[in-house]
Amino acid sequence: MLMPLIQENLKTGYLGRQVTYLASTGSTNAELWRLVDDGRAVPGQLVVTDDQRSGKGRAGRRWFSGPGLGLTFSVFLRPLLPLEQLGLLSLAAGVAVVDALANEGLQAKLKWPNDILVDGRKLGGILIESRVSDNKPMVVLGVGLNVNEEQADFPEELHLTAVSVRMVLMQQVQREVLLAGILNRMEELLEGGIGAVVSLWKDRCAHLNQSMRYHGPAGPIVGRFLGVNAEGQGQLSVGDQIHLVTAGDMDWIPEPQRSASVS
Repeated sequence: MLMPLIQENLKTGYLGRQVTYLASTGSTNAELWRLVDDGRAVPGQLVVTDDQRSGKGRAGRRWFSGPGLGLTFSVFLRPLLPLEQLGLLSLAAGVAVVDALANEGLQAKLKWPNDILVDGRKLGGILIESRVSDNKPMVVLGVGLNVNEEQADFPEELHLTAVSVRMVLMQQVQREVLLAGILNRMEELLEGGIGAVVSLWKDRCAHLNQSMRYHGPAGPIVGRFLGVNAEGQGQLSVGDQIHLVTAGDMDWIPEPQRSASVS
């Protein structure tokens, strides 16, 4: 990965201005936390790699990334947000990724809480981890995105569910330019008022007003997805009640069951 090319395309004030590049690593999130613990990370610090070998997804899942093909990076944030609103950062990152992809000619959608999809297949995901120091949150925000992989580059078990930018556009994409575009848009969203992210995310949601099945601490719950609230919680309409969900997964209700699943 060409670091000067990232910097040449950055328009940010702080995101990505301090970069740690690793040819390979287990996890960019873990590497960034090491920098934080060592006192060597500043707000906006970027850790990026060409080969993430033990990438983490939500709930301890493994995130596959093609060596030299995918885009895996993490940024360090010290947001001026109450703890209950940290979920908005994941939404902002999703909007930033989708908007940067649109500039490349690819129309992607978002699935609550952190998936990036193209025609129902997974293009990428976001993982946020937080700690509290001096009563203020510290956040490491990780993004994994399939960019230049071809289908044969994915493990066989992912052939039907994973997709890459290259597979959609039928051409390679400059990962460094895409990364800079994501950071540019993300800083715009963070600096422009995080509250606006809710409506922007809703406009890019793949399953708004659709019947979904939620799996998580409050679940299982089947209901119509209404969007997210001001704290980034998912909203499910079940009968005459609205259930708020914070952590977990959502799946579409198979078509034959949809009309009977939600009252």
